[in-house]
Amino acid sequence: MNNLNLPDYSRFEAIDFFNDEIFIKYALHVEADQQAYWHQVLGKYPEKESALMEAETWVRILNAQKIHKPITNSEDAWISITSRIAENDLSRTNSNSQFKRIAIWLSGIAALFFIYFVAVEFLELGRKTFQSRYGELRRLSFPDESIAILNANSKVHYFRGWSSDKPRELWLEGEASFKVKHVAIKNRFQEADSFKVHVNGIRLTVLGTQFNVKDRRGETLISLIEGSLRVDKEEAGGFSRIMKPGEVFRYDGKELHEMVSEKTAKASQDWTHRELELDGYTLQDIIHVLEDNYGYHVQMNASELANKKLSGTIPLSSDADILFVMRKVFDINIIKNKNQLTINHKTKK
Repeated sequence: MNNLNLPDYSRFEAIDFFNDEIFIKYALHVEADQQAYWHQVLGKYPEKESALMEAETWVRILNAQKIHKPITNSEDAWISITSRIAENDLSRTNSNSQFKRIAIWLSGIAALFFIYFVAVEFLELGRKTFQSRYGELRRLSFPDESIAILNANSKVHYFRGWSSDKPRELWLEGEASFKVKHVAIKNRFQEADSFKVHVNGIRLTVLGTQFNVKDRRGETLISLIEGSLRVDKEEAGGFSRIMKPGEVFRYDGKELHEMVSEKTAKASQDWTHRELELDGYTLQDIIHVLEDNYGYHVQMNASELANKKLSGTIPLSSDADILFVMRKVFDINIIKNKNQLTINHKTKK
C-alpha cells in the first residue's frame, strides 16, 4: 500500500472512517503494511485517534453479529404458504365422509384467505401503526423479525413493503425497547442493511443491537444495551454520535448529552418485565410515570417532597403498586378521583 501520499483526513469523523473501505479492511484484517499506513495517518492527524478507535470498535462489533437470513422474495413465501394449504387439505381428507363437502368448501375459503394474506403482505405499501393504551405493554414483531416492546401510551408506525435494498425505518412516540435483527452479509456494511428509528427530530441507526428509547415531555433518553447505534441530526446544529454498550444519552431538542447518573442502560428496560428500578428517581419522576403511562392528572400539594429520591425496585403490575409505595415511603395522603390524583401531607392525629 502506498503510504507516501495520504488522503486528507482532516475533516474525518468516526462515521467517515466507518464508511472508508480501506479502514474497514484494516479493522477486520490487520496486516503490517496497513498498520504502518494508519500509524502514519495518526502521526499526521493525532487528533483523530479517538474517532479511529470509535470506528474500529463499531466495525468489529458489527462483524461479530450473527447473520439473519429472512425470506427475500415472494416466490419462497408463496411456496411456504402453498405447502400449508396442502397440509390443510390432507388433514381434511381424513374427516368423516359426511363432512367432506363442508371440508372442501372450507378449504376453498382458507385458500382465499391465504391469497388475500399474500396480496396484503406483498402489495400493500401503506402505513401500519401500533399503539398501546394507558397501563398496557405491547409486544411487536416487524417484517424482518426484529422485536419491540411498546411501553404504555406509546405509538410506532412504519411503511409496509420493507425490502433488502432499502433501510428498515419506523417512527416512535413514547417509549419502546428494541431487539433488532442483523441482516447484513458478513464483511459487507451498507446503508440498506440498517434499521432506523426516527424520534423527536433525531434518527437512530443500527444494524443488529438491543436498545431502549424513551421520548416523553420533549426529551429523549437513548440507552444502548448491546451492539452498536448511531445518533444523527441533520438540521441546524446537527451532530453524529456513535454510542457504545452501556451508554445513556439525553436529547433535549437541541443538544445531545451523555448521562452520568445512577440510572444505567440496563435498568432502562426494567419496565419490560413490569418492574421499576427506583435508584436515581425522585418523587417528581414517579409522578411523571403516573401521568405518562397511566393517564393521571396529578395535583401536588406537598411540593417540598418533589425532589426526594427513592431506591430499590417496585413491581409495575398496576398503578396501585406505585401509589402504595408512594404512600408508605413518603407518608403522604393520596386522594384518587377517577383519573385525578391529589397528593397532600398526611394529617397528623
